[in-house]
Amino acid sequence: MAAAASAMIPLHRAQDYSSVCGHELYPNVVPPTEISDGETVYRDMRPNQTHLYYHFNYNITTMEQPTTHRKLIINLEPCRGIVYLFVRKTRPCYPNPYSCIKWDPTDVIMGRPWQSAECAWTHFMSEIDGSRDGTSTFFEVPMSSTRYYISVYSPDISSYTLTVLADIGALPRAGGMGVVHARQERELSVELQWSNAYFFPDGDYAVTDLKQYWIYSSMLLDEDNRTNMAVFLRTTKIMNTVCGLHNNTDREYSRVYPEQCKVIRNKGAENESIMSNGCNATVDGIIADRRYVFNIIAESQRGMMVAYQGIVVRTQWSVVRQATDDRTLKVVGAIAGSVLAISIIIYFLMLKLYG
Repeated sequence: MAAAASAMIPLHRAQDYSSVCGHELYPNVVPPTEISDGETVYRDMRPNQTHLYYHFNYNITTMEQPTTHRKLIINLEPCRGIVYLFVRKTRPCYPNPYSCIKWDPTDVIMGRPWQSAECAWTHFMSEIDGSRDGTSTFFEVPMSSTRYYISVYSPDISSYTLTVLADIGALPRAGGMGVVHARQERELSVELQWSNAYFFPDGDYAVTDLKQYWIYSSMLLDEDNRTNMAVFLRTTKIMNTVCGLHNNTDREYSRVYPEQCKVIRNKGAENESIMSNGCNATVDGIIADRRYVFNIIAESQRGMMVAYQGIVVRTQWSVVRQATDDRTLKVVGAIAGSVLAISIIIYFLMLKLYG
């Protein structure tokens, strides 16, 4: 670790660096690894562990982009468990999660901040107050530096993917805020609808387009409930990240290609027809009265992926069967009419007899 740290600073400052950035030498801190532009890494973590990364970008083409396009995406997605992202730009030390996160293995609630203390050596970071545990951290920041130093911390057993992307137009973005709609089509199938993925920048600055959508379906167990409305579903079963869907499903149900998508008609607030660009897919083989989770992953031609928000659906079917045919109903009507006529005749005869 000392060699890795000193390799990125002048030799005459190596000793001072080790004394100031001593947290990088902790036994539960993994030595830094370079992460390249467009690279996605997958790693497992132990409790109270920190992984260090550095990203250097000297791409002149990237730096010459318009200000609105000259940005850097740093995306941390939990596959299982809780992970926090800490980023420092320009120069080390690496961010120090231990300066602001308390970890107690005997505590029911782990990884909570000490009061409101700021994390040392950190420019931007995940929410660490517990409200976003089990969710992704997505930063899209101005490319104001060529060097970024990243710390990933976990308070429990977890796994994650980390992506750093300067060519931001390569990443698809979930359309319609990532919302997925579902409606039962017939007894054993559900139709899913979602808005098209898009790219930024697009038009003349577009660098890629959409390759395909991956459709995922999984039946839930009775104990599969959301513990936090910000998490889908829970930290041990995450279903709205790319790696979470891969980990918690055997395989995709099907794929949909952009040319298969069409204009979807929906009903607005006053029941008017609203046209929107979107896609749909039908999932068959659904079991009645069971809960299912459905979600979509959009993939670009560059191989970059993004997951939608997902939806949980409980299938409820009401099958109505006609017990008698029309001829039976006609016979019943004729008999009822005859009985009514006989009753009326008897009534008038009694009035004549006793009147």
